[in-house]
Amino acid sequence: MTRSTPRGLDEGLESVVEGLDDGEVQRILLDAAARHGDVARTIRLAVATPLDRVAVLRSELDALRTRRHLGYRESMEWAQDAGVVVDDIAAEARSAPSRELLKLVELAIGRVVKVILRADDSSGMIGGVAGQLLDTHALICDSGVADAKALAKWMVRFGFDDQDFFTVDPVRYATALGDDGLAVLRRAADDRLATPDPSYAVTCTQERLAVLDGDIDRVVELLGGDLTGTYQFIRVAQAMVELERSDDALAWAKRGIEATSGWQVAKLYDIAAEVIAERGDDAGVVDLRREQHQQMPSSASYALIKKAAASIGAWPAEQDDARKVLGDRDVGGLVDVLLSDGDVEAAWDAAAGTDTTTIGDDRWARLAEAREPSDPAAALGVYLRLIDSTLQTADRRNYRSAAKQLKRAQRSAAAAGLSEEFDEHLAALREQHRRRPTLIAILDKAGLV
Repeated sequence: MTRSTPRGLDEGLESVVEGLDDGEVQRILLDAAARHGDVARTIRLAVATPLDRVAVLRSELDALRTRRHLGYRESMEWAQDAGVVVDDIAAEARSAPSRELLKLVELAIGRVVKVILRADDSSGMIGGVAGQLLDTHALICDSGVADAKALAKWMVRFGFDDQDFFTVDPVRYATALGDDGLAVLRRAADDRLATPDPSYAVTCTQERLAVLDGDIDRVVELLGGDLTGTYQFIRVAQAMVELERSDDALAWAKRGIEATSGWQVAKLYDIAAEVIAERGDDAGVVDLRREQHQQMPSSASYALIKKAAASIGAWPAEQDDARKVLGDRDVGGLVDVLLSDGDVEAAWDAAAGTDTTTIGDDRWARLAEAREPSDPAAALGVYLRLIDSTLQTADRRNYRSAAKQLKRAQRSAAAAGLSEEFDEHLAALREQHRRRPTLIAILDKAGLV
């Protein structure tokens, strides 16, 4: 049988290890374990029984306890250390789920939340550790080792009382909870909902229980609310998708498209398109994306209709109209898609037909770079204008940007046979800004003298 090389171990090192005798291997392992806690833990886990492995993991978890505030960098370091232990816990959950391991994971989740409360987790890394533990918790429960009522009580305690960062989805845990666990959870959610100001976790649990029950009227009532906002229609339509009620999902998505406005409507179009695509109606998807592009044209909606139409060979027939719709409402977006399509001349003409403010300096820079190979003189003019605009604000970052633009302008001038004119412009620019020593130093360093 062929033995695979462990991940991260090159074949040369594997050969070296194979040549060691048992005594040498033991000595090296002990030395490595003394130097690295990960190695020590791996050795202990390798030889332990399932119950002993939980004890080893508990010991490693205990070592992570801290009561002090963790700054940004300290938080990342703690999360990295915790992540190694959590990886081992997840591996144990996959190979040997048990009720004891489930209790350990619940303990770990609680401790991680306490750390978050005393940490600067701007990076989100500690939250990521908690998320991995929650995934592991659900995985263990899938194995059937959880006591249904105890699980429900933990969900109530953790979800309603201990924190408000994470929610626990009863739909995900439905099998593990069973009728008895769900009854406990329902009673607790109903009791909390009757309080003057129920938490988001409580209302979320009620909503997810309605989805679990397949109670359409209740789903609409809880997720749709007064049905005045786009997001409410999105939530109802998504619930219908989850309930495998595609007709209802499509109907609610279209209803939301007609009744609301704003950027979130794009999500309703996405839901409708997914439903139509699953039915195999590719032409219907094109019709829908065309409607979306006409109603809320942007480079994003253009890309969507292009993708849908290209999938059935209909893009040549759609392209001109799609570009015209975008040009009438969003010239900048039209320039973007034309550049993306590789139609540089059309992009240049579209930009030249409107004011520079509408197009913006960033687009003009991309236009100049795209135009430079075919018309370096035209690109040169754009670069020089952008340089003047950039230098209106005295800032080191702007100076560096201007130097890069000047290098591009120098390249364009050489290609257009206008190097002498460029040199004159550069000399005038250096004279104009001679009292900006930082700028002059940056130009000198870039060889723009």
